[in-house]
Amino acid sequence: MKAWRFEGGFGFENLRLVELPDPVPGAGEVLLEMRAAALNYRDLVVLRGQHGRRVQPPLIPLSDGVGVVAATGPGVTGLPPGTRVCPAFFQHWDGGPPPDDLEAGRLGGPLDGVLATACVFPAATVVPVPDHLSDAEAATLPCAGLTAWSALMAAPQICPGEVVLVLGTGGVALMAVQLAKAAGARVIVTTSTPERAAQVAGLGADLVIDRGATPDWAACVRAATDGMGADRVLELGGAATLPDTIRCTRVGGQIILIGNVTGNRAEIFLPAILTRQLTLRAVTVGSRQGLAALSRAIGQHGLRPVVGQTLPFAKAPDAFRILETQSVFGNICIRIGD
Repeated sequence: MKAWRFEGGFGFENLRLVELPDPVPGAGEVLLEMRAAALNYRDLVVLRGQHGRRVQPPLIPLSDGVGVVAATGPGVTGLPPGTRVCPAFFQHWDGGPPPDDLEAGRLGGPLDGVLATACVFPAATVVPVPDHLSDAEAATLPCAGLTAWSALMAAPQICPGEVVLVLGTGGVALMAVQLAKAAGARVIVTTSTPERAAQVAGLGADLVIDRGATPDWAACVRAATDGMGADRVLELGGAATLPDTIRCTRVGGQIILIGNVTGNRAEIFLPAILTRQLTLRAVTVGSRQGLAALSRAIGQHGLRPVVGQTLPFAKAPDAFRILETQSVFGNICIRIGD
């Protein structure tokens, strides 16, 4: 099999196309012929060698992918050859509360990821995907898709009529817009350009705020909600956006911390949280059961993740470079198999 692998270090200079022995499924395992993979911001952190001491080369990158069952090991049932599945982001979190060693089970670091022509996974960690999705669309589900699902469906679950504020227009944000609208929520989105504002409005967002034209976007959110603020905010920005996020969350509302692309350390005014009884909670992707629930919901509602660009397997390093530019609206994917 062929795989892209970091060897001897991280960075573009150490991402190499290598030939490895063909994997063979053991008891309880499935062999997947990989069809597509998708990139997340986290993959840039791994590329830069900034994901902590547990993530070390040699390492096959990327957590999000889809493949077709090519063979099964002894004891595997219900996954006949030809079944199209995604492996779960956390290989050791089936459901319920996260395990204590959560970081140890992540694909794409510290575990080998999916940027290979073939992979073996425990059968209990893969989830069938909806037939209406393309391979590239299906590949976005394990991390980006599930993160959006967990932010909306984990307790307390989203309710019809709820006002949801989504910061940004990355892969998680775009999936969250579609899921929240399918749940009957009113969705407000902030973005960075008029072009992206028009694109996300096309996904069904009720209000899109261009931060470039409206620097005080928090005031705009409050005005659009009769001074009350949003019920739920998907905080994908980080240090630079969190103070304004707190300003535009209603009394008793919740802020779901997902990303930190604008920095790791935020200075916040605690009385604004304490006196208004705000809830801050974090989401780190989700469990295999959550991925299965997401897949069912996408199939039921006919939703389609947004794919902005797809590159061939031979040009995988270029996908990382394009992701760095933040120039593409939607997920960046890599086509692996036919």
